[in-house]
Amino acid sequence: VIIGLVASFGLLPIAATAQIPGTGTRQNVRGNREAMTKERIKLLGEKAILRLTAALNRADGLRQRVALHASQFSNPRFNKVVVDQKLLEADDAIAKGRAAVAAIQTAMDSALAATTGANGSFTDVRAKIREAMAAIRAAHQKIVDAIILIRAAYEPTTPPPAAPATTTP
Repeated sequence: VIIGLVASFGLLPIAATAQIPGTGTRQNVRGNREAMTKERIKLLGEKAILRLTAALNRADGLRQRVALHASQFSNPRFNKVVVDQKLLEADDAIAKGRAAVAAIQTAMDSALAATTGANGSFTDVRAKIREAMAAIRAAHQKIVDAIILIRAAYEPTTPPPAAPATTTP
């Protein structure tokens, strides 16, 4: 009632009191959605880069420890060439993983710079993350293969003789 009185006394123009529904709302919703999507891309990319880099560092450390043990292990049944080949393949996979992590950063930067189509860019970032994860898994599998080859050269340990089973009457 007060707005009607203010408008009738000429203090405010009639057009200012009545808003046309939906003019600015849709644009605000689109802008907010784009900002939220870009923020999600940024957070996902930063977290993925941090975690994948840590996983690559752990895999590289494990590869180095296995290589050190393989170089110190002398056994005629042990084929050092095959183990070194597996470790070299693991090193290549780790290098591919590091390249994929760098690609995540570039995909994230291009997604944040894009004015439209953030969802397509979000898909690109996720695809790059999957590539890096696959490289880390491949590196880990090669290291495990090398460890299995090393363990196969050890003499199997015989378990202690089992005590005879006793039954109570």
